Amino acid sequence: MFFYLQAINVAYALGGLTLLLVTLLLAYDYFFSDSRWYRRLLARYVWWILLIATWGGVATSLLYSEYFGFLPCSLCWLQRIALYPQALLGVVAYRVRDSVHFPIYGIVLSIFGFAVAVYQYVYQMIPSETIAAGVVPCLADGTADCGEKVIEVFGFVTFPFLSAVTFAFLIVLYLNIRRSTAAL
Repeated sequence: MFFYLQAINVAYALGGLTLLLVTLLLAYDYFFSDSRWYRRLLARYVWWILLIATWGGVATSLLYSEYFGFLPCSLCWLQRIALYPQALLGVVAYRVRDSVHFPIYGIVLSIFGFAVAVYQYVYQMIPSETIAAGVVPCLADGTADCGEKVIEVFGFVTFPFLSAVTFAFLIVLYLNIRRSTAAL
């Protein structure tokens, strides 16, 4: 189809694994170091990082569906429903300097998106024979298969994996924003 699609997939996979590492470090910092590293390294740029993460997710999902022609399944749409409002609300929250209420909404949307992404990831990793037997239901409406792996790099990095990592990263950022606001 597109000769450069595999290179883009690998780039996204490497970026997702890097984001996973950063997320784990930020989570450790949040729970065990009282956000010391966050305040020292990221606090000044957190809104820009948040906007880049959300708008990057929106751009990626639209790139694969609108440009490469991959139809999003029902579970992908649910993840989009959790991500797209965060991209728009993030801009508004940044402009009005809302670090009190917006992170709460972001956490709720991200937890929902994370749960759907993890469900879809598990669904994709189950052998197709088990899925064909109807043991694990998919919310597929018939237009796209939730078990189709649009991206599969290193044998485990798929779109739901990248989505779950992105939502986990956003949750950790929102928690840190809330903690920083409470300290003021």
